[in-house]
Amino acid sequence: MKRSDPFSSPLGFILFLLLSSFLAIYIWKDRGLVFSPGQLTDIHRDGVTMQGFSSHADFEKQCSLCHVPLDTTIGELCLDCHTEIDSQVDGGTGIHGRIANVRSCQNCHLEHRGRDFDPTLAATQYFDHSVTDFSLLHHQLDYDSTPMACTDCHQPNDYAAVSVVSCQECHGGYDPEFIQAHRRDYGETCLGCHDGADRMADFDHNTTAFTLDGQHIPLVCTKCHVMGQLENTPAACEGCHTEPEVHRGLFEPTCSSCHNTQGWSPAIIDGSPFDHYLTTGFSLIRHPEDYAREAIQCSTCHPDSLDSLDLSKCVDCHTQADAVFMADHEQQFGLDCLSCHDGVDRMSEFDHALVFPLDGRHLEIACVDCHLNQVFVGTPNLCVQCHAEPEIHAGVFGLECQNCHITMAWTPATLLEHSFPLDHGVDNGEQLTDCETCHATSYVVYTCYGCHEHQQADIVQEHREEGISAADLPACVNCHPNGLEDEAEN
Repeated sequence: MKRSDPFSSPLGFILFLLLSSFLAIYIWKDRGLVFSPGQLTDIHRDGVTMQGFSSHADFEKQCSLCHVPLDTTIGELCLDCHTEIDSQVDGGTGIHGRIANVRSCQNCHLEHRGRDFDPTLAATQYFDHSVTDFSLLHHQLDYDSTPMACTDCHQPNDYAAVSVVSCQECHGGYDPEFIQAHRRDYGETCLGCHDGADRMADFDHNTTAFTLDGQHIPLVCTKCHVMGQLENTPAACEGCHTEPEVHRGLFEPTCSSCHNTQGWSPAIIDGSPFDHYLTTGFSLIRHPEDYAREAIQCSTCHPDSLDSLDLSKCVDCHTQADAVFMADHEQQFGLDCLSCHDGVDRMSEFDHALVFPLDGRHLEIACVDCHLNQVFVGTPNLCVQCHAEPEIHAGVFGLECQNCHITMAWTPATLLEHSFPLDHGVDNGEQLTDCETCHATSYVVYTCYGCHEHQQADIVQEHREEGISAADLPACVNCHPNGLEDEAEN
């Protein structure tokens, strides 16, 4: 017997229409949830909402928020809500900006797996970590050889961020002293240097735009990279070196035109090392600051130009320390400070004997009697430069006065050699005959008539009898070399 179709009769057809309508009304009223493959996730971050929802479960009955067939894709609707991810995709930034086919969100982030299902964590099985700036080459196993999980470095609800605390706790547990010093020296931004490969293992600073040479070589990294800042570290000298007060405002802020990394000093000017003492003759060793404890700058002494010096500044400064002394000093020695002072100071223990011994009558002479017009450098130190040569021996004995004269007195002179007795005609033998007695007009001409003039006629007659002519008569010492009368007979 053939089985009949229950809907083939008019009554059956009516029942079919009623059942279909009821089912359509139910599906419409239930908003299609009868076809849902499962519940949406309730994973969420406290206090964070998007489009007014804290989790996917909040809009579980609004399927059209994610499903609009034939009009748009699921991925496009995801990005309408997750606008921060959309910005990454459009700008090529962040993790999502580096993933291929990123707008097909459902390929990695599954849904309808229940309230406790985590779509972000589930996506990690499809995620290629090499698209990030950190390699997992050395982060497969922990120090205890157990496999590392994503949550060892990432917070479960924020896989886009890395917790440096996790880095510190993990590596600090292995070597706490090293990590403590490392954090102190380089700060907390681990990813600023480390990429997991590790790119810093064989780091050569000379491959960067800033070569380390000279005095920069022995510096520790943190001397320049303060607070762990490695990027955008100043490369210009003034970025690390404060301009010295001593030449502030006098030079262009291009330190390299005078200084190099071999040493801050001496400065190199015009190709040669600059030394204030060697260049100017004045040392700055005792002039780092003035009497008010303020730094002495170049402009303090060179107010107009480095090529000129205002000596009145010396007086102005030292007057602050001792006005009475400076007034007397200026009166005695004038304003040509550099003629005596070199900054060391060479005059502090000045011994005149090292330049010109002061003894005898020179001790009584005032400084200005020799240092005319307060000129000290180049003062004459030869006798003849101060004492005019006497006419009586002009051109006879030369100009080395010290051969015959001493500073105790100009006269009497002391002859080193005199063939005729200087005590001639003196009874007691303790007194010398004055030079002028025999040398009345010149030391190269003598006469015995200074003493014997009252016997002149007798002398002439007596010598005529001896055959001595009048012309030979003045040459007395030829016959009387010692001044004795009987010498002629011998």
